[in-house]
Amino acid sequence: MKWPHLFAWLIHSPHLYAVLRGTRRALVIGIVYYLIVYVLERASGATTKQYRSRGFRQDVCYWFFYVSGLNQLLFMAALFSFLDTRLTILHLKMVDSWPPMVRGTVWILLGDFTTYWVHRLQHASRFVWAFHSTHHSQEQLNFITTTRFHPVDHFIADTIKYFPQLMLGASPMSWLPLHLTMDFISMTQHSRIKWRFGLLSKVLATPRFHSFHHSADPRHHNKNFGGLLSIWDHMFGTAVDAPEQPTEYGLTDIKMPTLSSTLLVPFRLLRQSYARDSLRSDNAKMHSAGSRDDRRQIGA
Repeated sequence: MKWPHLFAWLIHSPHLYAVLRGTRRALVIGIVYYLIVYVLERASGATTKQYRSRGFRQDVCYWFFYVSGLNQLLFMAALFSFLDTRLTILHLKMVDSWPPMVRGTVWILLGDFTTYWVHRLQHASRFVWAFHSTHHSQEQLNFITTTRFHPVDHFIADTIKYFPQLMLGASPMSWLPLHLTMDFISMTQHSRIKWRFGLLSKVLATPRFHSFHHSADPRHHNKNFGGLLSIWDHMFGTAVDAPEQPTEYGLTDIKMPTLSSTLLVPFRLLRQSYARDSLRSDNAKMHSAGSRDDRRQIGA
């Protein structure tokens, strides 16, 4: 296809119009969420300097990439369409006939339970962690850090979570009020709202609860994995709390100062990790060979 034809196809593509509409929606929703969260942060006595940081501008780019639907168009739509037509055996529609309230509750519980274990995988697997480190590289947490995910990390997580969703059936999240409520709770998790929320924090992963997950303090590492709910962390022993909320976030050994580095550094981390493995393997082989030679000399 020649360039003029390609350009004409792109201009008239319904997918492009969908992304443009999504970009407009992302702008409107982003401004509304910013105003609400900013007021809540100021009311709770939290800092708002994060909105003047370079990290926040990077997160804005991720926000538009995901919320506009561009990621879905480039990476996910084709895969899910492929899987959907070939995994009809998993179309169980387990909760389709249930009352809406029950169906919504099951969807939230099972979805968040899956999210909890996927999140633990993102920290436990060396391969997945390399890409998940993009999310944790943010040193100035803000409400849209919730979209700061490397496309590879996002792809892996969404693919895993796709299967239980396929078995459950149609999502009740299509009901706009419920969708916006869940989305807003998710957005506030990375905000600086300082309120403890009392007993509610025993159920929901509040901003304070989730802030420990991003803490630079080693004592808080690999804790508070809960996506929407904190109950899984309390249930499986990964919950942590302290009298004082963390003040330093990010990774001490990995820095991603630019937008391009948030995309490229994970690949470098993987290459370095496997290079170290290869070096250790070579050293072990040399040591083993040397030991055999020593035994032969003793035997002789």
